[in-house]
Amino acid sequence: MDRIMGATAVYAILLFGCEGVTPPTPPAPAHDAGQTVDSGPQTDAAATADVRTSADAGADAGRPDTGIICDEADLSALYTRYVEPFVSGAQAQSCSQCHLTGVDLSLYVQDTPCQTMACMIGRGLVDLDDPESSNLLAQIMLGDPNSSVYSVAAEHQAMLEWINFSARCHNQLCGVIDNACASGTGSAATGRSPIGDCSEDDLLTIFWDAVIVDRNRCVSCHSVSGAERGTFGPCSSAADCEGNQVCVGDLCRAPGPLSAPHFFEGSQDRLVYSNLDHRRIGLNTMYNILALNLVDTDQPLASPLLAKPLLEGFQPTAVYGRGVAIEEVPAGVGVGLAHGGASKFNFGCTQPPCRESGVVDCRQDRPCSAHAQCRDGERCRRATGPANQRRYCRLARSVCDETYVNTLRFALELARCGG
Repeated sequence: MDRIMGATAVYAILLFGCEGVTPPTPPAPAHDAGQTVDSGPQTDAAATADVRTSADAGADAGRPDTGIICDEADLSALYTRYVEPFVSGAQAQSCSQCHLTGVDLSLYVQDTPCQTMACMIGRGLVDLDDPESSNLLAQIMLGDPNSSVYSVAAEHQAMLEWINFSARCHNQLCGVIDNACASGTGSAATGRSPIGDCSEDDLLTIFWDAVIVDRNRCVSCHSVSGAERGTFGPCSSAADCEGNQVCVGDLCRAPGPLSAPHFFEGSQDRLVYSNLDHRRIGLNTMYNILALNLVDTDQPLASPLLAKPLLEGFQPTAVYGRGVAIEEVPAGVGVGLAHGGASKFNFGCTQPPCRESGVVDCRQDRPCSAHAQCRDGERCRRATGPANQRRYCRLARSVCDETYVNTLRFALELARCGG
């Protein structure tokens, strides 16, 4: 049949879910505050044989009447509406951008929905005789139903509708597809790990120091648990609520956690890196942030994860710290953006006027106790964050927020790995 539509980014992520498996115990981060891999093409007979359904080409006639009308336009529309958003990353709540490590999407995605479905049937991922028992659906359900970013139930239902349509119409619309898993154009795979060549453990260690150890700055708004704590008594209008609360869904709600994206997993309780369950919460939070495109690997300083909480309008002119040495920042890059809540990386300025630009210097390589111990143009400054009892030589008139620098180090590392 004529090509219905080009192949899109991916099914394979749905084969493995988005829940991180229990990670091994790598070296702990400086501050103590899984995934299945596709093994590649199979050589079993089912994968290389001509693919129809498990029955003969006339089997559709014997299926129960489900009210589905078999039409090529319907196939294309169904795929575009219910399937493509979840497998292409167009749907923000999809897990299609997390846990892609080791997956070669070219193993399954072909040039048309017919070819792709035939390949999945051949691989044993889809059962057209019993759609709800398809391995593909079982793998989707391995995702974490409590995730803040994607909906396991929505993905499961979308794929089930496509499989149900195919159970009724695949033979009629698609016919026999020879060697289905090699029926595409042979173009390069579109699969890409969101963490590139990075080790998940190494990247999590940096992320832990950058985001997790200081998560209480943000978790009250950017988490489901924060939204729950920000929900109060019943209301019929804002007049029934207190302060700046708004009346939504007949309940008074705090506006911050109501409108903020929820990417932090877990509650406000302290997380400990040595605890495997806590580390899984950190890992899921990291992938949530990547799924929401909060890290710009082309221009790390411009990442929303950095620029949104940065002092609004502040232009970093240079940035120094552990693992970070940017001697000159181009004008307009990394400027602090408007933030629904108060700026978090505010360098101690909570009321205007605040500085509009400056060097961010959080280096800790030269401890000091007096200015005389530092070089010309430097001052002995007290550190911020967990090490705030110590002093270090840093550039005069510079500012520092160690969480900002650590977050930039995470973004730079992700960019280096090609994430």
